Formats: sequence, structure tokens, C-alpha cells
Amino acid sequence: MTDIGRANGDHPWRAAPLGIEGSDRPRVALLTPHWESGSEEAWITRQVAGALAVVADVHVISPQGSVPRQRIDSVFAVHELGTPIERTAELRRDLLVEAISHGPGPADRPVPTEFAPLLDHHLLDRWSGADALLSELRPDRVVIAGHQQVGALDAVDRAIPDTPITLLALGSDLDSLGFAHFHRLFERSEAILAVTETERAAIRHSHGSPDKVHRIGAPLAANSSALSEPSSWVGTTEYVLVLTDADSESEEEAVELARLVRLRFPDNPVAISYSDVFVVWHEGRWVPGWPVNRSSDLARLMAWARAVVDLRPGPLFARRCVDALLYGTPIIVPAGSRAREHAELGGGGLWFSTPAELTWCIDALFRPSDRQVFSQQGQAYAEERFGSTDRFIERVVSAVGLSAPDRTAAVRAPEGTPASA
Repeated sequence: MTDIGRANGDHPWRAAPLGIEGSDRPRVALLTPHWESGSEEAWITRQVAGALAVVADVHVISPQGSVPRQRIDSVFAVHELGTPIERTAELRRDLLVEAISHGPGPADRPVPTEFAPLLDHHLLDRWSGADALLSELRPDRVVIAGHQQVGALDAVDRAIPDTPITLLALGSDLDSLGFAHFHRLFERSEAILAVTETERAAIRHSHGSPDKVHRIGAPLAANSSALSEPSSWVGTTEYVLVLTDADSESEEEAVELARLVRLRFPDNPVAISYSDVFVVWHEGRWVPGWPVNRSSDLARLMAWARAVVDLRPGPLFARRCVDALLYGTPIIVPAGSRAREHAELGGGGLWFSTPAELTWCIDALFRPSDRQVFSQQGQAYAEERFGSTDRFIERVVSAVGLSAPDRTAAVRAPEGTPASA
């Protein structure tokens, strides 16, 4: 594939201001509230955009930025509207969804009229600048990232009402997926993309139309360099790795559970990753180190662990757990988390609901024969569902309604696409 711009560069178009001069490829507009890569939702949005960029010119439209501008980011044309959506507005919407969903009556009941303005406050108007842009771009397909983006749908229907829409659901919250206020995004979309089987099942349950809901997985792969040697911090293959995402001095449940693990297994090394420090406990002694901030360091720790206990898996598809399984490392996860799917359906580990169950799960993986079974099952599952960039691209492109890429031709994947992520 031809690189359409300098990676992560900001510069005006040299030719047509809103497109690629002379391009005969389909044009896709991807509407997303934030264009970044920090969260699982943002990361998978970029991977979907990268998959589409293999066969189409992708224009990313986002309300973000302080002023309207256009720039090139790797293979993407990014259009910032300069009317950013504040995180406080999104938080208020999400809290209202949670409160209404857990009130009396069925979860998918109609939303009271008086709540609609509160749900949409400072959210719909952020997308108004997209109307003229969409009218000029005239994309062949539109992808909306996030099933709550009512304002993005309104902009599409005002400017290009007959254009086919694909919804990247990003259903981290299952209650929100069935929330009546967002139903019209599902109804208007010709195809709906879900990352996991749990998300796909929830969408089908709430909205029907099973044929238009597609599980796309994610393009992940084990880092071969992580397997070259164990981490110098731990230096053994017998340790249990505990991931907390919490400050070591906080009183959060994840910290208490991590403390339980190292007290319950004093004779076995326990490596605990906090947000502020990395600590290895063994036989009553502890060795502190810098917090694990680099993905390569985390990969090495996961690759050589006896088991990975992820106390705070990612809400959309638990990426760290998939990474661990790709190394053949079993996982132990909270029963109510999205990671349970990988442990249960994939057979790659165990899940717990109580502290006692957590320690039992760890104890079970001390048996070499049991660990080997979980390791083999989990690795096979992760490689089949998440371990192929080509399959991911084909799933996304096909679901959106474009022609799959010709794999007989050599393709150079520029930075930012799934093949090089």
C-alpha cells in the first residue's frame, strides 16, 4: 500500500484540500469523538481505520482540536473540527445511562423525555461542523466509532443521508449497548462491528438482526523478543504476575487482592505491577523497581510468568489478557470482566468472584499438567481469534462492504496500519 502522508506529520494537502488527487479508491469517512490510542476503544478504532486504509482512502473526522484543521497522520487524512467533546460531558452521559438502566423496569425501556436533553448536553452540537465536510467529501462509506455517538449520526443524516453506515460499537458497557436512547445508531447501520463474542451476543440480544453483527477480533501478535530471555527483575519462570493498575498505597480492592496473593503464597515469587512501583515478593523479602511503563517490559514479564492475574482487565476486550495467552501464559481474571470470555470460551485460564476463589485459581495452576492444558488451549484460541492481521483486515473490509485486498500482490504497510501495529 502507498503511504499517503508522513507518519504523525501535520501539513496542508499539496493538491486537493479534502482528498487525494487522482485516487480511484473508495473513500471512507470514519467519525470518532477522539482520535488517539491510549484506551482499548481508541486503539481498536485506529486498527479498524488501518484495515480500511488497505483498500480505501480513509478520512478521520473528530470534534477534537482547538481550531478546525486538516492534517496527515500516517495513512489517514485527519479533519479536526475544533469543537472538542469534554470528558465531563461523556461522564455525565454515562452516569445517567447507568442510573436509568438500573432503575425499576426493563433495561431497554424507553428513556423518559426529560432525560434526553441531559444525555445529549454538550454532545450533539460538537458534531455540527461535520456537515459541510461530509457534503464535500461525499464518502462511499461511513464508519461511526461508538454506539453513543448520536451527534455523529445526525451529522451524517443531515449531510449525506443515503450513505451506508457501519457502526463500530465499542461496547465496553453492556447496559449501554441496550440503552434505548442509542437504538437508532444500530437501526441505521448496515453492519455492526464487535470485538468479542460477548459484545456480539449482547448486541444481538438487544437489537436482533444477527446477520449484520460481525465479530472482528483484533490484530495482535506475540513479540518474539520477549521470549529471548526472562526479565532481569524477576529472573525465573516460576513467578505469578499480578497486574493492578492501582497505586501501591491506595485502599482499592485490587491492592488488597494483590496483598492477599503474596501473603498466601510466600514460598513462590509474586511479581506485582502497581501504577507507581513494580515489586517482587519472595520468602518474606521484597525487591522494588520502576513501574512497568513500556509495553516491551510488560510483554517479557507476561511471557515468562507461571500465570498472569489481571485484576483490572481492559473493559472492551482485555488486551493484556490476550497478549498473555499468545505467549502461552494462563490468565486468572475477575468473573464479571470482559476477560472472562478468554478464560472460559478460550480455555486459557480461570476466573474468580471471591478472594478465596482467587487463591484457589492460582493454586490450581501450580500443577504443571493443569497449567500445560490451559497454556495450550489459551494460545490456540488467542492465535485463531486475535493472532492474524490478514484475517482481521479481511473481516473488517468485508463487513464494511468493500472488496477484500488482493493478497497475491506485495503490500508495504505503513506505520499506523494493523500490519505494523
